[in-house]
Amino acid sequence: MKVLHIVTRIDSGGISTFLYNYYQFLDRSSVQFDIVAIDTGTRQAYHDIFESLGVRVFYMPDPIVQRLVFLAKLIRSHRYDIVHAHIELQSSVYLAVAALFGVRGRVAHAHLSMARSGLKNRLLRTLMNLVVSARVGASDLSIHAVFGKRYAKKAIILYNAVNLDKFGFRKPIRDTQREKLKLMDKFVLGFVGRLSIQKNVFFLLDVFALVLKQKSDTILLLVGDGELRTEMELRINQMDISENVIFLSNRDDIPELMMAMDVLLLPSFYEGLPLVLVEAQAAALKSLVSNNVTKLVGITEFIQYEAIDNAQLWCDIILSEFVDYPRYSVENIITANRFNIREEANRLSDFYNGLINR
Repeated sequence: MKVLHIVTRIDSGGISTFLYNYYQFLDRSSVQFDIVAIDTGTRQAYHDIFESLGVRVFYMPDPIVQRLVFLAKLIRSHRYDIVHAHIELQSSVYLAVAALFGVRGRVAHAHLSMARSGLKNRLLRTLMNLVVSARVGASDLSIHAVFGKRYAKKAIILYNAVNLDKFGFRKPIRDTQREKLKLMDKFVLGFVGRLSIQKNVFFLLDVFALVLKQKSDTILLLVGDGELRTEMELRINQMDISENVIFLSNRDDIPELMMAMDVLLLPSFYEGLPLVLVEAQAAALKSLVSNNVTKLVGITEFIQYEAIDNAQLWCDIILSEFVDYPRYSVENIITANRFNIREEANRLSDFYNGLINR
């Protein structure tokens, strides 16, 4: 069974991690993933990682007409059983091409939860619901945002599952990582994700600065990169907190870094179902999270939701409730809530088989 995944980029981020996690645990003798992304002129971050798993990676040109011509040739030459698109409402255009060339399984996957209005987006949503053969989403919020209320009941959730073998908390790893980063006697707030408007990163800095005023041994670890990095660096210098902020850019040791952290902060304006919160809970890492994030991911006592209109409140919660707490295995809870990748990979394989055999 040949499955083509269409994404914007295969840089570090939720969708790339989602595909990597699932393909690691699929039976590759029965399911083959290929990935096509938009060419950015550089070798994208996950390229070699995917190829090491046997995934073929293709790049389509940026201009939209050339992009669609490239995709049509790719689908026609490789005869895919399923095309699985991850580009929100724009997926409708790619899936229309797949339908034109007779692909039986056409999957639209909603990852973000911000509903888009306007005539163009209404037309894309209408086209989407005409050309798909299956609607899936990361969460209830994502499904409603992309497919609309009328079709939400026809969609299913594909859980952003994680490898518990990697993320289960181990104190020796925490100690080693903290020593490596010179954090042994520090209180560590962490952020993992793209440095973008969506993630509300300037509110994050405000919260950190307030905590630092009251607890001078606090460090902020920023794991990830993005278009706001330069502006964040400028703001950090203006706030005179640069000595307590560490930019780690994109990393492949996220489990170890989460074990080293004391608190994860995610004050996003919108999300679908952020994989980082599943990972944090698997690592028994307390997380303070925007109440714009779906409650589907709040499955353990290690996560707390708050409004993002009061940085002082976030500071007070961190200092009163998150400074010292026990960390223990939550594997049974993660598995029971369908976030264990070993089990969910089998369900994805069954889902694909159902699409082409019905």
